Amino acid sequence: MEFQVARNPFLKALSRVQSVADRCNIRPVLTHVLLDVQEGFLDIAATNLEVSMQTRCAVEVIEPGTMTVSAKVLFDVINELPEAETVLVRTDARGRVRLSCGRAKFDLLGLPGEQFPTIPQAEGPYRLSLPAGLLAEMLAKTHFAISEDENRYAMNGLFLQVVSGEREEEGIIRAVATDGHRLAMVERSISHALTEDREVIIPRKAVQEMRRLLEEGVEVVEIILDEQYIQLIRPDVMLVAQLVKGRFPDYTRVIPQGHPLHLTVNRMQLLGVVRRMSVLANEKSRGVRLEIERGVMRFNSNNPEQEEAEEEMQVVLEGGESFGVGFNARYLREFLSVMENEHISFFVKNEELPVLLTDPAQLGTQFVLMPMSV
Repeated sequence: MEFQVARNPFLKALSRVQSVADRCNIRPVLTHVLLDVQEGFLDIAATNLEVSMQTRCAVEVIEPGTMTVSAKVLFDVINELPEAETVLVRTDARGRVRLSCGRAKFDLLGLPGEQFPTIPQAEGPYRLSLPAGLLAEMLAKTHFAISEDENRYAMNGLFLQVVSGEREEEGIIRAVATDGHRLAMVERSISHALTEDREVIIPRKAVQEMRRLLEEGVEVVEIILDEQYIQLIRPDVMLVAQLVKGRFPDYTRVIPQGHPLHLTVNRMQLLGVVRRMSVLANEKSRGVRLEIERGVMRFNSNNPEQEEAEEEMQVVLEGGESFGVGFNARYLREFLSVMENEHISFFVKNEELPVLLTDPAQLGTQFVLMPMSV
C-alpha cells in the first residue's frame, strides 16, 4: 500500500472516525483505523463493534492495498504536521506504516487489513431523507437526558419514533430521552410518505457521533432503519450503529396532564439565576429551592459547609398565589439552555409531582422534571 495525500483533508477525515475507535481494548485492531486505498480514493473506517464509521478522501494512489494503524497515534501525528503539506504513506515488508512529510518521518505499528472487522450495513427498504438541521436540533435538545445507568439498559439510548401523519405525504418524527429523573421530547413534522411506523433505540455513543457529523453543515442526510441497525449517510461519510435491544418505557405516562398552576418566566433571566445558585448548591444533590409568592420567585441554595445563596426575580403565576418546589439545578439548567423563546412556561400540579416545561415558540418540544426535596 502506498499513496500521497494532502495533510488537511486527511486530518479532517481522521477527525471524523478516530473517536469511534476504542482507546483500550483486548483486541488491538479495535483501537485502529482501517486504511483501504483503491481507485484514487482512501477509505478510512473505525469501529467499536457497536458503532462504526467510514469516510473517504481523494489521494494519489501509487499502490493499492489495506492496512490498519492506531487511530489515536495516526491522528496525533497528522495533526502535528504543517498545514498545506503532502503526506506520503506506505507499508513496508515488516508490516509497518511509514509516513513522510518534508523532513519528518514516522514508523508506526500496523496490522493486516484482513484482521479488521467487517463494517455492517442496515438492510431493507425503510429509508428517510431528513434535513440535517432538523435532526441536529432534535438530538441537541434530548441527548443530555439519556440515562447513564447501565442497569437500565433500554434507557441507555435515544428513543426515535417515525409515525404517519394525518396526510399521506407527511410524517412525524419524535425523539425522546429519559433517565428517570427528567424527560426530554421533541416532535417535528417531516415531508415524507411513510410505508410503516418504526420505533428504535439509538445507543448513546451513536447519538454523540451523529451530532458531530450533523454539525459539519450538510443540508440533507439519509437514514436507513432495519431490525438491528440504524445507518446515517451523508456525502463521503457513513455511520452505522447497532440498536439497543429492549422496550423503551411508556414516556406518555410521565408527561403530566392537568396543571392548575401556570408559571411564566423570562428564560435567560432564570438561567442566570440558576447558574448563580448552582455555585453554592450541594455537590451531591445539586438542589435549589424556589418559593413563589405574589409574583416574586425567591431562590435558595446551600451546602454542607453552611454556605448559602439567595436571589429573587419577577414572574407571573396563574391559578394560585404561592408555590414552592425544589429542583436539581443542573437538570433545570440543561433544559433552559436548549429552549429558545424569551419567555417559557412551567405547568405545575403540586411540589411532589412532575413539572412540565414548554416553549411557546416550539409546540413540539416538552421537558419533564421531577421535583426533589431541598
